[in-house]
Parts: sequence; structure tokens; C-alpha cells
Amino acid sequence: MNEQSPLEFPDHLEYVANKLGAEPWITVYEFTKGEREDVSYYCALARPEVLERCLANTSWDLLIGHGMPGFSFYGDGRHEYHRFGGDDGVEPFVIDRDFHGLKPSYLELSEEFRHFHNLYEDRKKGVFIALDDNGDDVEVVRMAPQKVQVRAKYLKEYLAARGIVMLLFFEFDRWSSKTLDELGIEKQNVDEQKANYRYIRWVDMLPGITDPARRTMARITGKKVVNGSGNPLPSWVRDRSDQQYEEFVIGVDEEGNNILYTCDEEELANYFGKNAGSPHYLTPVFFNKAVMAKYYSDPAKYQVEDSHLYCGGYWGLRLDNNHRDYVVVYLGDLGKLSHKEQLYWKSFNVVPEGGVSEVAYRRAILGEWAAADEPALAFKASYGRFRDGWRERFGWDLFKPLKPEDEHYWATLHVPASENQREFDDQVMSLSKVLVERLNEREIAKHITVEQNDKGITKFQKYLDEIGFPDRQELITLLRNLNGLRSGPAHVKGRDYQRAAEHFSLDEKGLAQAFSDLLVRATELVDKLGIFAMPSEQ
Repeated sequence: MNEQSPLEFPDHLEYVANKLGAEPWITVYEFTKGEREDVSYYCALARPEVLERCLANTSWDLLIGHGMPGFSFYGDGRHEYHRFGGDDGVEPFVIDRDFHGLKPSYLELSEEFRHFHNLYEDRKKGVFIALDDNGDDVEVVRMAPQKVQVRAKYLKEYLAARGIVMLLFFEFDRWSSKTLDELGIEKQNVDEQKANYRYIRWVDMLPGITDPARRTMARITGKKVVNGSGNPLPSWVRDRSDQQYEEFVIGVDEEGNNILYTCDEEELANYFGKNAGSPHYLTPVFFNKAVMAKYYSDPAKYQVEDSHLYCGGYWGLRLDNNHRDYVVVYLGDLGKLSHKEQLYWKSFNVVPEGGVSEVAYRRAILGEWAAADEPALAFKASYGRFRDGWRERFGWDLFKPLKPEDEHYWATLHVPASENQREFDDQVMSLSKVLVERLNEREIAKHITVEQNDKGITKFQKYLDEIGFPDRQELITLLRNLNGLRSGPAHVKGRDYQRAAEHFSLDEKGLAQAFSDLLVRATELVDKLGIFAMPSEQ
């Protein structure tokens, strides 16, 4: 390519005509200086009725730093307030906040746009985030000191809702070390206008330029109109009315083929005669327990509780997690999930086997109170009651609360869904955290004689001897072997781990069943200690 071609901007001319404002991410602010080219973008929001005036020239209708609130004063003493520096139908979208060198300057995004999409600002990453209908993060704006980009979908939904457009201002400068004569071209000044853009392109030699690399300069400056989306309602409104519903396996036919049915509540039967002959809203749908891995792996976002799953306060799902072999959800409740989440659950859907757990049946169908009996849920319930009762009776915690950075161990405590060693190790670590590491050694030491090398479990054993707990040896043996299992995740699996593995029969039972049994034993011993030490509460 000869040197004339870059000065005529063949790349930028095609970009302005066909791509600018049509990309998935639209650059609304940029000032980049290069050795041979400077690139500048800015923008403004405009009412449709001012477009004819705006496209009548190539000047930017809003300069950086302009468009701020102000006043007009009249000779007769009157004054008028202006939200955006004047009632000309143009307002800023990206605001360059400047404090005259006394404070650091920074870029600010239109407050109404941020509120419209309820954007969360992550300043560390320099992004604004929206939550989709599933509660997942979606980057909407990427902000850097020299560049701001907006996801087109969200920008155009905002424009459509307000009935306005965006004006994208652009300016591209290029230079050459050669003169016009050496380049074999004449100076140029071309004014190009189409329905949705206008620019001026010129090439000339500037007088007084002493930089030998910039003897000839070329520039394109102009603006382009970005319209809103075709639907004036944003996706966060439309998604609620355009819900999609998946079909789930609810049984098998006489030939053994899966029977599928939609989770759309409007097509399901209920106890009041709706859709007679159709599957009932409360038809149980079965899932592999591995479906819960996603939620246990992100305790900052999801909370798994007895019979419920929550995504913060964004959405919740009633479920039967007291079932020993599966996670069970009623068909109609699956329809409350976003389509994206339905697809996730569908990937773990299995053929039904039996019914819901007895706990779920008593709670949901009979309306009775029923304690959780799934090992992890039962342990959490007993452990919580024990801690509260002990504190109330004795005025101190036998098991101290977890540190904030360790709270995820409690939130994610569960029976492993498979024979995965890592998952088993993680759960051993969680259980050890709450039963061994959080023993209140300082308070325990007040009631016993402590020898120089006594550690937590030994101190606890002496304390149990002191109070005469009859099952103390069984409890201490469990804790020592639990600590031995923990030596696996924390260190190389040595003799302590092997001894504990034999004690809990890991090889015979398998990791998942062994951990389930461990939780049952821990629950029984915690309950026994509570009954012994706090008889008045029983």
C-alpha cells in the first residue's frame, strides 16, 4: 500500500459507514494518541427533533466538560436554570469530572442510565455490571481513563425506552513525513452526508510545522446517529412476560421411554380443577445430586438450606434435599426458574425413582413439622441448637463462631455427591473446622489442669472427664480420627490419615457413604453432649 492510501482513510470511511455504532460494544469515549494517528470519540444523547440541526454540520454538539447544570441571566434580573447547560435537546452520557487540579479528575456515567439498568459499579475492575434474569453478572460498561465502551444491547434499550438517540462524535488524525507534491496528491476537503452520519475529510500541509514526521496532515471529523432498539421495553421487562419453559422427565411409559412434560404452571393441574388430566404442579422431578455442586461452589452468591436454595434475594427454589439419593423439585416450581437455570437443572434430570423424602412429604403434603434427616442438614440443625443452648446455659461458646473468612466452610458443608477425593477432602476440612479447630480452648482451660504440650482435643478430653460425660471416649475418638482425615487435605496423606481411613472404613463404604455416616455419628454425639450438659432444655 502506498503512502497516499492511509491519508485518505479507506479503513475509517468503511468503518464509519457500516460498523460504527453497530458493534456489540460501542466506544463512546476514547482519546488515544499514536505515532502516526490520533483517535478520538465522544458522544451525547439527543432528542430526535434536534437531529436535523445536528447533522447540518460536522461540529461536535457537545464538548468534553460541557453539558453541566447552569443558569442563564437576563438583563431584567431574571434567571433560568438549565440541567445540561442549555435547552438545546442534547445532554451528556459520559461526563469528564474536573476539579482544576485540586482533586483527581475522573469519568462519570449518566446516572439515569445506571439507574435504568440498576448497574453495580466494580471499581477495582473498572466495569458496571447488570444482573440478568438468572442473577448472573453481565458486564454492561467498561471504563478506563482513556476509553469507555458500552454493551450495545443495553445502550439501545435505554435509548428506545426514552425515545432518544445517541450522537457518536469521532475525529481521526493522520500524518506523513512527505509533502503533497511528494505524495502526488492535492489538498482535499470533502463533506460527506448520509441519513445517519456526516463527516468532513481533508488533507493539507500545515504552515509552521517543524516536525519532519508531520509535514502533511489528514483528518476526518464528524458524527453518527445511533438509534434505540426496535422494542421500547427493555429485556428486564420483556423477560418476565416472554418466559420459556423446558420439559422434564416425570416418568416412563410402558415401553420404557421417558415421559416429558413442561414446567409451565399454566399447563399443569392443581387441587382446584385446573387442567384436569394433566400432570400436577406437585409432580416430583428427580435430579442427580451433582446438580448442587454449582451452588456449593459459590457460597457468596448461593445459599443452600434445608428444603430451599437461594440466589441472594434474587430468586429462590423450594426443593427436597432430604432425599438420600436425589434432589427432588416439584415440576411447577421449576417453572419459576429462569430459562437459563431450567436448562442447567435439565442436564441433571433423571428418571423418577420412588417419591419425595418422608420429610418433604410431611412438610409439603401433610402440613406437619418435620426435622431434617439428611445427614448434613441434620448435623447443621443439631450443631446450631447445641451452640445456642450451651451459650445460654454457661455464658460462653464451646465451639467458637467461624471467622468471617472461614464461613464458607459452614455454608458448603454437605455429603459428597460422588467418590471424588477432592470433594471428600473439602468436606472433611469443613467438618473439622467446626468441630475441632473452633473448640474454645481458652474457656476450656479455665476448668482443667493444662499440661505444657496439651492441645485442643486433649484439653477437650480432660474437660469431658471433668464434667463426667459418659460418651467422652467415643466423641474424642471421633474427633481425633476426623483430625487424622484432615491431615490428608492439609498435608501428604500419611499414617494419621490411613489410621483414620481404616477407622471410618473408607475403602469398604466409599467416600460419600463414609462421610454421611461420620456426620450421623457427629450429630448423635453432639446431641448426647447437649442432653447431658443442658438437661433443663430437654
